[in-house]
Amino acid sequence: MKALTIFSICALMFVGCTSAEYQKMQAERDQLLKNYEDLREEHSELKAKTDITDTLLGKWQFLNLEVEEGAAIEDVAKTRAALRALDLKNLTLEFFEARDIYHYRGKNGGTEIFGQFSIFTVRYGDEPFPFIRFIKRSGPELSQLLFAVSRDRQSSGPLGLSDPQGLATAKEISISVTEDRLYLTMHGKMQLGPTGWVQSGGMHCYFERVEE
Repeated sequence: MKALTIFSICALMFVGCTSAEYQKMQAERDQLLKNYEDLREEHSELKAKTDITDTLLGKWQFLNLEVEEGAAIEDVAKTRAALRALDLKNLTLEFFEARDIYHYRGKNGGTEIFGQFSIFTVRYGDEPFPFIRFIKRSGPELSQLLFAVSRDRQSSGPLGLSDPQGLATAKEISISVTEDRLYLTMHGKMQLGPTGWVQSGGMHCYFERVEE
């Protein structure tokens, strides 16, 4: 009986050690998986930013400025967008790299702009959305030139619309680009809908690539 008792105690100790060791291994495995997922997401977002930047480089001609369907005060915004588009019809933008720094320059009639830009992502839920940040060196800010946004965005939104409900402007401009089209968007609030995160109340500026 004594031998059986000792055996039982040893067995329990072995099971306890095995359980603790298993939990430690499980925790280490979970941490490795998390590190892997973090690295994969970081690599994925870095690749997305690199792909966008590489595709963006070149010269672009303004096509049109439109208001997203269903936006608040849509009729007023559409009218102002049409008038603004007439002012921008001769606008060209060029994106280029010099000494490992990305630059932009543009011209619209007698107005010239120049500065630096960078691509970054903002994550809403599981979805990363690409944005472009413009740092002006000369001329007006691009948000002012494209969307007539006031320097004080608290008092004036896109196209000079004051305090538009559902059209709170972002601090940055979102970007989408293909081989022949460039889309810059000053959008409203991000909202979670039935199919995921969407941008509401956007002002979309379209460009086409100019072949050199």
